[in-house]
Amino acid sequence: QAALAWAASTQTLSAFAGRDRAARRALAAVWVAMVDEVGAGGGCHAAADSAAEVPWKSSWDRQEIWIMNTEYCLYGPDGPRVRKEANHICRLDECAKCVASAPGSATVRLFWADAVVSVEGPDLGEWQRWCGRRAPSEQQIVNFLMPNILAAYRGERRTRTVQEAKRVWHSHGSWDEPAPDVPEVSGQPVPGVFVWRNDREPGEEWWDSWPAAAVDGASSSSPSSAPTAPAATGGDQAWGEPWPSDRTFPLRPTSEHVSHFLEGLLGNRWSHADFSETPSQAGVGVLLDYGGCNLRFLARRPLGAAPGLGAPPDPEACVTIMGGPKGISRPFQELLREAFRDAKVPLLEVCLGPHEEMAHCCVAFMKLQDDAGLHRAAMVDLARLGKEAVDAQWAEAEEWLRHRLATGAPSALPHSRSRSRSGGGGASPRVGGQGGGGEKK
Repeated sequence: QAALAWAASTQTLSAFAGRDRAARRALAAVWVAMVDEVGAGGGCHAAADSAAEVPWKSSWDRQEIWIMNTEYCLYGPDGPRVRKEANHICRLDECAKCVASAPGSATVRLFWADAVVSVEGPDLGEWQRWCGRRAPSEQQIVNFLMPNILAAYRGERRTRTVQEAKRVWHSHGSWDEPAPDVPEVSGQPVPGVFVWRNDREPGEEWWDSWPAAAVDGASSSSPSSAPTAPAATGGDQAWGEPWPSDRTFPLRPTSEHVSHFLEGLLGNRWSHADFSETPSQAGVGVLLDYGGCNLRFLARRPLGAAPGLGAPPDPEACVTIMGGPKGISRPFQELLREAFRDAKVPLLEVCLGPHEEMAHCCVAFMKLQDDAGLHRAAMVDLARLGKEAVDAQWAEAEEWLRHRLATGAPSALPHSRSRSRSGGGGASPRVGGQGGGGEKK
């Protein structure tokens, strides 16, 4: 099944297999033989031989997803920049899609330059069921985020529990307003959603008003390239209007958030699949970036050799990081790399494809790989072997597989020695066929 999934997602292989059943079966047989040959100096054999001895869990114990929408601010000097009626402002719409697309047990953190929204634990799902609004649509998620965004602006620093929210609803709510704010009752209204708004410090430039220098310096001969002032008060831009190219928001709030979340990565109860408080042995970060490893999700167990005695344990907690609609600018990328180095958490860089995709598509793709049991194995292989080794191995494997399907050549990799687990000349027991006398089918 892994071979067929790979063939369906790889143009070079689908040209050979297509929709022909016999070709697909042959491809599956070739994949089994290839797995036996590919590895770091025979490490694949060591991993396969010890499969029954070394337990392996194909899914993560803990997962977090960070959407770095840090090219926008969530708040202005007069209140939140976003609103339900225009949730495209500051790209709350895309962030809501990411929440809806994420695995149910994963913690999702939405970063703006001046705030972070955390959705974690079972409370939001329980609240959705209780109030009868279960559909994970974009607008539905926005409706659950907005009350807490408003409450955080006035200084609320905690979120109500489900029981507290039920009591408030019975006294002040209606079916049209499933999470009434009621400022006289403390706490952010919607359970399971927590918004932290950073206070501004003196000397920080938050671009609440358009710089006069940018307007004065615009060329009158090229009006199309001239900067356009914000259309609304409080620094809100009209949709599609550009900011100056040299604009950078302060890094301090994001740095504080990232460091805080990394400190609790291994022990966060609400990001655990079973809400366990037992700490994970190790964690890893996965940054989606064009320059990252061109990863393939093919196996439920790592293909590389298992680490020996004294080696660091395989990661059990994973943080997947991706940019918002404007990506992650270089200063924020460097901030992330430095924070992970300081926390001694490896940060892997992965490229899912050659073209830019929306963040919620990437979240959904990673969720599918995780549901299939392929995500953790691929990341552990990358953590064990490194980008160069993984890229080289898959280039060799693809070259061999193309050669094998095109010519029907023997199933050994070019320039490699055929191995047998039994050590003798018997036929391989893994793949059926009529051959014998030491020939692998």
